[in-house]
Amino acid sequence: MTTQQTHAGSTTHGRRSMAGVIATMISVATPPFLVGTIAIQVAATIPFSAGQLGLAVAGYYAFSAAFSPLGGRLVQRWGATPSMRLACLGATSGLTAIALADDGTTVVVALSLLGLPNALVQPAANQVLSDTVPARRQGVAFGLVQSAIPSATLLSGALLAFFHTGESWRTAVGIVALLTLGAQLLVRAPQAPAVRRDDARPPLGRPIGGAPLMAALVAGAVLASMAATSLPSFVASSGATRGLTPGQVAAVQVTGSLACIGLRVLASWRGSLLEGWRVLVGVAGMLAVGSLGFALLATPSAALFCVGVVVAYAFGWGWNGLFNLSVSRARAGRVSAATGLTQGGVFFGGVLGPLLFAGVLDLQGVGAAWLVVAVAALAASSSIVLAARQWAGAEAEKECTT
Repeated sequence: MTTQQTHAGSTTHGRRSMAGVIATMISVATPPFLVGTIAIQVAATIPFSAGQLGLAVAGYYAFSAAFSPLGGRLVQRWGATPSMRLACLGATSGLTAIALADDGTTVVVALSLLGLPNALVQPAANQVLSDTVPARRQGVAFGLVQSAIPSATLLSGALLAFFHTGESWRTAVGIVALLTLGAQLLVRAPQAPAVRRDDARPPLGRPIGGAPLMAALVAGAVLASMAATSLPSFVASSGATRGLTPGQVAAVQVTGSLACIGLRVLASWRGSLLEGWRVLVGVAGMLAVGSLGFALLATPSAALFCVGVVVAYAFGWGWNGLFNLSVSRARAGRVSAATGLTQGGVFFGGVLGPLLFAGVLDLQGVGAAWLVVAVAALAASSSIVLAARQWAGAEAEKECTT
């Protein structure tokens, strides 16, 4: 077999691996958005309160946060492909339980436990990308995979448009369960890409920056996620206080989700051209711009609110692909374990963010709540800048000793 044929086969396999990763990510990420979207329909047919909805979503992120570091280590031990298959199976089981639920407690327990496969799939996906995608294409790959999260919000909204009467919500949940089964067919065993000179990677060495760098990255992930996860939870109710109709709120949310998807891919692609700590500067810059978007959500103007939604979605929630790319470079050879830690921070922020927002909302109002979110995004940017400085210092020290 010629080198060209080998490279073509590797490219085809890599595309299939990417498709499997994206399908798995969407399957496992959709449940909390879907349950939140169809909550009114669920409550109309079975006992399911707003408090139970909040408990279910918080439980999903809490389980994801608690088990994400363990999930990273399990992926390192089991391999990415078996881990993704197990995550798909867990998602299918949890979604089936929700579709058949006859009380709110079942929904709460099932959605909370769906955090377990979510904790497994994130580090597995990052490991597949690191192992199978050529270095020059990894930026686009990380962006495409992370676009699965806003794609899950779009899928949830689309399903609501078709299944919004009576108990048809069960059909919507069942469709996502079928998607998790379909994802199993796309999951492929990793295959290293054909090596080309422009894809060559440096030999693995000691982790860059040590524990202080990881601590700064995890802190940044927690703060950034606290800000980002407030968007899908509270934009709709906040828009109503600005005089926007449900149709207008839906339109601006769709626009924001599309902007988020586009920027996740674009930022990761362009960021992959940067070297070392400079990738983190891009992450910090996006969070700084995103903080301005969150601040616009605090204004009473409906027009500025709409602009803020799009900016916040694009920049305040579009940093994930670029962030994971930077972690994979800082911890080459330890990608699943390292991203298990940082993803745990993301999930922990997903628990804290909505709770903090709701508390400030009750005490000071919606404007103050969005300002607190803006401060969290700005603090996340500062933490990422600190991580970049630690990375740059480690590189400078290494150059001095060689």
